[in-house]
Amino acid sequence: MLTGPKRFSGKLLVAGGITCGEGIQETLIRECAEEASIPEELSKAASSAGCVSYFFEDERGLFPEVQFVCDLKLPRDFQPINSDGEVSEFYCWPMEKVKEKIATDEFKPNCALVVLDFMVRHGFVTPDCGELIFTMIIE
Repeated sequence: MLTGPKRFSGKLLVAGGITCGEGIQETLIRECAEEASIPEELSKAASSAGCVSYFFEDERGLFPEVQFVCDLKLPRDFQPINSDGEVSEFYCWPMEKVKEKIATDEFKPNCALVVLDFMVRHGFVTPDCGELIFTMIIE
């Protein structure tokens, strides 16, 4: 988990933008290096986990978006270091704290969806987990 730049300063996020002409894996490798100093040999081990699609609305209108999702398991002793100045700090939280925070406005909304996707895919969130998570999805 990391906190992010610019418009979402202070928000919890895990993300990176694909630039024109760049592929998904190239973006993943670049963003891992920039945001957390993850070496290329580690970031290449990331596995595709599909995508999350949603609509986002602002003063200009309604826009469809897609987030490509990858899982990357890091060694327990890995210490992320920001190299581009866009991250203020990193957190390594137990899943219970992530569950607590994901339903608040502390997460950047699209990143909350990706984290929720991870929690569902790995069994941390199930249909019988309670109203908190499902309220966030519906609103």
